[in-house]
Amino acid sequence: METPGSFLSPAGRHDLAAASAGRRGTGLKPLSEGNRLQRAYARWAEPHYARLNPALRSEAELVDRWLYSRHAWGLWLGLTAALLATAAGLRANGLPLWLALLCGAAVWISLPVGIFAAWMQPDRFTGKRLLRGALGSLLLAYLGLAFGFIVGRWQQHGGLQLDTLGQALRDAAISATPVVALLLGLLLALTWGVAQVKRQRSERELEALRLVQERDHAARQAAEAQLRLLQAQIQPHFIFNTLATVQHWVDTADPRAAPLLRALTAFLRGSTELLAREQATLAEEAALASHYLAILQARLGHRLKVAFDIDPAVATHTLPPGLLLTLVENAVEHGISPALGGGTVRVRAAATSSGWQICVSDDGSGLPAHWQEGTGLANCRQRLAHCFGPRARLSLLARQPGTLACIDVQAATNTEGSAP
Repeated sequence: METPGSFLSPAGRHDLAAASAGRRGTGLKPLSEGNRLQRAYARWAEPHYARLNPALRSEAELVDRWLYSRHAWGLWLGLTAALLATAAGLRANGLPLWLALLCGAAVWISLPVGIFAAWMQPDRFTGKRLLRGALGSLLLAYLGLAFGFIVGRWQQHGGLQLDTLGQALRDAAISATPVVALLLGLLLALTWGVAQVKRQRSERELEALRLVQERDHAARQAAEAQLRLLQAQIQPHFIFNTLATVQHWVDTADPRAAPLLRALTAFLRGSTELLAREQATLAEEAALASHYLAILQARLGHRLKVAFDIDPAVATHTLPPGLLLTLVENAVEHGISPALGGGTVRVRAAATSSGWQICVSDDGSGLPAHWQEGTGLANCRQRLAHCFGPRARLSLLARQPGTLACIDVQAATNTEGSAP
């Protein structure tokens, strides 16, 4: 089964790795290479890391490396000061020192632990799960207060007065409720907010990964389509038939051999160079198509006539190479060759009110009744969509006689850039 990014090209994987490195590139060395305390913690944490998925493990290791570095000294000092202040307040209200320190530690350790858990696993801090956690924390808080109250009264009075204990516990719970509610509300708000931030960040990263995958997948499809087109255009039987004709004319001293050989050489040189590129001008496409038609004219004689009408205003426009050649090849193969009397292939390119247009028409036998689009035209549509998006359209129209094939390209808007 494919994992995210598994079908990325090397360039796509490099983009993703660079984004990941930019997010995690803190310059902090692994804890296993740090001081004695860091190495001891790394050995203790390793079994816990092993149970995490790779992405979660990477996040956890990054946080641990930061917490055990000098960059986190401010956080540790702040937590220590908050703990001592809380313990001093509880001690002033009658709790023994050890219990005051324990309660303060429970509060100020729970807060960063809760925030860390919300960051690492944000899906566990939504809806019912968050409500259950709040109720559990509330219960633990009141149990802790009750325990501390009982211990404090025991130390103050040297025992417990059971007849007044219940009322005293209720009074203590009522007086402590605002503080408990404030602390619990703060913890819930912070953990929920952190979880929301992490979820939004994860969604952005997934969206970025999806866009990288789609871009890379589209580029791969375009490259495969271009390769298939190159293989389809320089067909072995076309080359062999033409070479056989050249050989026969050379053997019979036919003067048509030299022009045919020049046309074949120009076609092979042009197609090999042009079809390997991402873009070609319409003028270059027309030149390649004219070499192809010159070869077929030499072989078919008077059965094939050719007419070109390329508007100089659109001759410099660019398009994926081989599209015009595919339309010309289809016109000859499916229109002119089957017709007993042959016919004319017309190539026309001109500007339109919304952009520009290329048309290839023939007056041959036309499309058969149960005609279906082949690989060549499907590749043309795919490559047009990759290059121009919804601005380009390939259409075929049956005529009497013959067929008309047109590529319409709309001009780019101001937000998309200038027209090609």
